[in-house]
Amino acid sequence: MEDLQTRLKKITNTSNYRLKLSIVTEVFEEFRKQMSKKETFNQAIEIDKKHHPVYITYEKILSIIDEFLTLDKLNVKYTPNVIVDGYGNIAVSYNGDPIVTLRLLLMAFRTHNNIVFFSKKYFAINTKIVETLNMIANKKGYADRIAMVEYDVIDGVIANLQTFFNKMIFVGDKRDYVQMKKKFVIPTIYVGYGNVDVFIENKDFKNLLLEINQFSRENNIKINYYDETQIEDTITFINRFELTDCFVLLSKNTDLIYKIISEVKAKNIYINKNPFDNYKLNITEEDLIYKKNIIMG
Repeated sequence: MEDLQTRLKKITNTSNYRLKLSIVTEVFEEFRKQMSKKETFNQAIEIDKKHHPVYITYEKILSIIDEFLTLDKLNVKYTPNVIVDGYGNIAVSYNGDPIVTLRLLLMAFRTHNNIVFFSKKYFAINTKIVETLNMIANKKGYADRIAMVEYDVIDGVIANLQTFFNKMIFVGDKRDYVQMKKKFVIPTIYVGYGNVDVFIENKDFKNLLLEINQFSRENNIKINYYDETQIEDTITFINRFELTDCFVLLSKNTDLIYKIISEVKAKNIYINKNPFDNYKLNITEEDLIYKKNIIMG
């Protein structure tokens, strides 16, 4: 079997092709058509079910593709004076959530980036998604291979090959991200999606807890519960390292609510409310592009 470095070399260099809206639309339309073959997709689900629970649905996959089909503007731009383009090769370290795979794959395609997914689960589903898009891009003469899925590769191995990549995206627990980041010199992006901190001061919120538990179980979300820790210790622990993406407090204590709002460093703080009512992958296409101005004498 080929080693990882050899497989990475099969990715098409982005300098060998340019991105156009017409190409994106054609590829996405064909991608939806191919992914509409429910029997083939279900085969991948059955394979992954042998290793772990699978909650993703065929309908959810198609709804995300439909969402991207409605986008009619590209962020990339090529003019004599300004070029806005993708970084090139992007690595993604995450738990393997197929929703993350699909969204980042479509974002990467729209921003003229190649992308390699280092997945810990759902290898069959993710491979089906990625190889279907690769097949279509190749068939249309656009690029031989723009994406790959690698399974169960540790961050240390990725770090040893980081010269191949221009950017690294880490999706998950910020405590794990901090340890991973020490090994990389290339730019990294931390995305806290899939990881939620919940402090329970009052256990009367049983129905809300049931909703949180059900959604997290069905959507590959890791919940870090703090129900037997002191509030000062919890705040200190939460505030270490990177900004927390999502923090939930279940409490009727006004002083505690004020303390959490004032002291916890988080992008989103939910007080006695379900954090999943509008839960999204907090990364945009703008994070995957850069601008360079061309000044000529």
